[in-house]
Amino acid sequence: MPKYIAKQSIGHFMPGEEIKGLDAKRIQALLASGAIEEYQESKDAQEDGAAARLVELEKANTELTAANKLMTDEKVKSDQVNAELTAKIAELEKALTDSEAALKKAANKPKAGDKTVDETK
Repeated sequence: MPKYIAKQSIGHFMPGEEIKGLDAKRIQALLASGAIEEYQESKDAQEDGAAARLVELEKANTELTAANKLMTDEKVKSDQVNAELTAKIAELEKALTDSEAALKKAANKPKAGDKTVDETK
């Protein structure tokens, strides 16, 4: 419903006040006489840039949401790669320990041509 503003004193309404409580017939008569006018939003309020700023913020929000989703997807992928590499490291460390143990065992084992401590006496 449109708002109407008094241009002059009308009953208990002062100039600049919003007209409320009158029927359509009375409002039409006051409009025709010029005593009231339909409320128009000021150009300052329309041109204050709030709407443009809102559009900018919504665009930025959309871009940030997309970037956040991309980063979340990349994090999931990197976590999977990290888990795979950690498992591979564990396997390699076990293989290294086994190899070192086998090497130690082979180094301590007497060879066929070696003399034992008892034989040298």
